[in-house]
Amino acid sequence: MKRLIYLFSLVFAFNSGQAQISFGPTVAGTQSDINYLADGYLSPIGEAMAFGLTNGWYNTAKVKKTLRFELGFTPSVTLVPSEFQTFTIENSALQELELVSGSSASTPTVYGDDSPGPMVQYKDPVLQNLPNGNFRMPSGLGFHIAPLMQAHGAVGLPFDFELSARYLPTTSIPLLDGSEIGLWGVGLKHDLLRYIPGEKIIPFSLSAFVSYTQLNLGQDIEPSQNNDKRIDIQASALVTRLLVSKSFLFITVYGGVGYNQLNANIDVSGTYDYINPLDLSNPQQSLKDPVAISSSEGSGFVGNVGIRMKFLLLAYVSADYTFGPFNAATLSLGISWDL
Repeated sequence: MKRLIYLFSLVFAFNSGQAQISFGPTVAGTQSDINYLADGYLSPIGEAMAFGLTNGWYNTAKVKKTLRFELGFTPSVTLVPSEFQTFTIENSALQELELVSGSSASTPTVYGDDSPGPMVQYKDPVLQNLPNGNFRMPSGLGFHIAPLMQAHGAVGLPFDFELSARYLPTTSIPLLDGSEIGLWGVGLKHDLLRYIPGEKIIPFSLSAFVSYTQLNLGQDIEPSQNNDKRIDIQASALVTRLLVSKSFLFITVYGGVGYNQLNANIDVSGTYDYINPLDLSNPQQSLKDPVAISSSEGSGFVGNVGIRMKFLLLAYVSADYTFGPFNAATLSLGISWDL
């Protein structure tokens, strides 16, 4: 288990640790301004993480017989589309801030390019002359993928059901100081052919699948400065699928269609230097726990196709590709007793 946790953590460290998230400059303006900028910059990371939780739950539509089982490891890579790599700042959506140049401008999200965004300033000329009275929007992490690795298990139950689960106890992430990650999930598959007369002669497998997964990630912001700044992300995914598969000797071709209901809650906590535009007599203040946002924009209809190969009776390898609001490539390795 410790080796599994370490491997999982290394993969997630690649996702989150190539560059520290820098959020401080956007704690500016009114609370409405802060929420607007934070949502545009941070929400894609929660949505991509939530989408990653939907992958790797199945590699066949066939339901295992009672007490037959599967154990496997599932690395996946969620591809962050261009519309989630940038967002557009509109002056009309800001209250006490404005773009230094133009009435709208594109700026990186957390999954955007590793280059600073446009200059933003306070509308009041007095506040513009204060430290941080104008600032650049933060750069992105510089890559457009969200890799994730998950371990899973499944067991056949009576009445043509199959129970599956995934779990990672809360653990620190190597290479990321002041961070931890943990997840759990449960899924259920049910054979639909049992309700169709003549099921024995139907040449493919057909089943329904549903699952729920929740992931929690916490990471200190600028941990080397020994402050209380922190970002906490809770991502969850409810998956529903109609599955179909066809086996040819040791090869199984499978696919699924359905809907993902994704949710991500992001909290930025700690104490930040802050210019209060509503208190010109004492504008330089501090602000505690400035951001609490939620998003479900990654939800939507999805489909996936894949292929699984069995060898040495129990061992298998499968690969599939998912199409949806995000796209994802998934590989699964393990053992499966489903003969």
